[in-house]
Amino acid sequence: MRRDGTPSFSAIVPSRRAAATCQMPPPARRRSLSAGGCPGKGAGPYARLRRRSDREPISPVTRLGYGAVVRSATAPEFKVRGGPRDRLGATVTGVNAAAVVFVIALAVYIRTLLPGVSFGDWADAQLIPARLGILHPTGYPLYLLLGKLFSGIPVGSVAYRANLLSAVAAAGVVAVTVLIARRLGVRPVIAIGAALSLAVTGTLWEEATFSEMNGLHLLLVALLLHRALVWRAERSDRDLVIGAFLGGLCASNHGLAITVVPLVILFVLVNARREIAAHPVVLVKAAGAFVLGLVPYVYLPLRAMAGPSDVYGQFLTWDGLFNLVSGAQFRGDMHFASIESLQAAWAALPQVIDNLVSRSNPIFLAIGLIGIAILLRRDLWFGLLLVVLGAVNVFIYANYLGNLSHYLLTTWLILAIGVAVAAEAVVGLAVRRIGLQAEVVQYAVLGLALALLISNWATNDQSSNHTGERFAAEVFAALPEDAVLLTYWDALTPLSYEHCIEGVRPDVSLRAFDERSVVPCDPIEGSLNEIARRRPVYALLVQDGSLAELTHMTPVPVATIRLPWGRRYPDIDRNLYRLLPEDASP
Repeated sequence: MRRDGTPSFSAIVPSRRAAATCQMPPPARRRSLSAGGCPGKGAGPYARLRRRSDREPISPVTRLGYGAVVRSATAPEFKVRGGPRDRLGATVTGVNAAAVVFVIALAVYIRTLLPGVSFGDWADAQLIPARLGILHPTGYPLYLLLGKLFSGIPVGSVAYRANLLSAVAAAGVVAVTVLIARRLGVRPVIAIGAALSLAVTGTLWEEATFSEMNGLHLLLVALLLHRALVWRAERSDRDLVIGAFLGGLCASNHGLAITVVPLVILFVLVNARREIAAHPVVLVKAAGAFVLGLVPYVYLPLRAMAGPSDVYGQFLTWDGLFNLVSGAQFRGDMHFASIESLQAAWAALPQVIDNLVSRSNPIFLAIGLIGIAILLRRDLWFGLLLVVLGAVNVFIYANYLGNLSHYLLTTWLILAIGVAVAAEAVVGLAVRRIGLQAEVVQYAVLGLALALLISNWATNDQSSNHTGERFAAEVFAALPEDAVLLTYWDALTPLSYEHCIEGVRPDVSLRAFDERSVVPCDPIEGSLNEIARRRPVYALLVQDGSLAELTHMTPVPVATIRLPWGRRYPDIDRNLYRLLPEDASP
């Protein structure tokens, strides 16, 4: 019991031992709940908790702990006891705390935001939404449409606006983390500290400063987890429908949704089995909401129909569209359905741990894991959900390339929740053993966030990073008038952005080495040999050892340029070649 007379974390989320001695009746038979969570024991803070579908009048909310709330028909008005610090902590609601964290995180992200164009997929995410094209597989239609909205914001370049979308999404993740922690009975200060610690971990911070859909994916995952907690507390059909809609949106944004959404749905269905049995129509409503969340996918065939057919015609067939949204071209790198895949996941654990520690610190990881263990004891349903999501997340990371750090974003969110739960448990224990003065311990979580901010700032500060613009300027400067450049994905995307969006070198034409790429805004038809008879043709490739065999032309080196290869910066020196027709002499 805290000094304001409200229950602590252990009262909000009872232990398995307490749950075993107090079996809750079905909602329809539920009459009153005491502070310990047992029916018929008096009118405590849980008095007369009923389903929203009973359509009874709802009185003002009762605050549990330092701001967590449940709806109550007879709850006494929440009053704060203690000094000014206690009144401040108790009046900071979950929404207010989330708003504060959102502003702080967004300020950090904007201050360290990449100012211009990047390379590869990141540059594609800057170019395509602004032009309302079609992104690389799996299409990411929700991100694309939001990117188009952000491209109209009158600030900075189009590339900067795309980066800003990532910053806003990542700041949203941090804010929702606060809401999740508050639903678990965590004090506002601890919730804020844990969320800010997540904000300045290396992976989320990196995703916040570059344009891509990963931050938006994690935001939707966090919203889905929060809505599951809201459902459990309020038992409202509305929350099932909202959760289903969020699940559809998550699937519309990123293929990784398949590793999250079905699991959350399964856990919620198990928890809601009595309500669904009593009102099965809610499943129909939820299914409709899920389908509504998938509506952004309609954009893809509509855009393909708008043409031009030589660029988007491949998506006008069911096979072509399915190959896009399913990421068919990457299936060779996916190894999920074998015993070896389980062994690979286990073998990858040291690498995963090293990744987590190197992008945060050992304290964050240790506290996060301890918090998940505590949550498993006190809230088996939600704790087990997080454990399963984390295990699946690591499995997918290990068995798809094994070096994509952003594939561990869900694990980072889970660890941040664990940090909040562990810190709350420690503070609660200290208060019970030492006294109210021990509450000052909660501010140590803010110290963890500050330590991570300081240690990760230099690595993630992209505000002076103009590598993409310098790369494009160097390449275009090496090309003569009316040139045609054959190049590969990582270089093609920033060059296409500068050429198509910023209007650099309108006389030049870009051609993708991979014919499946749909980036260039002015595709040029015909064989390279035919084009080379009327225009100068150049090639810039990382794998240029067999250039003559691939193009059936004579390559002549003219310059050396540093190129990117799967990274956010160039680090490989290669030649820029002039390609001459086979019958022409150098």
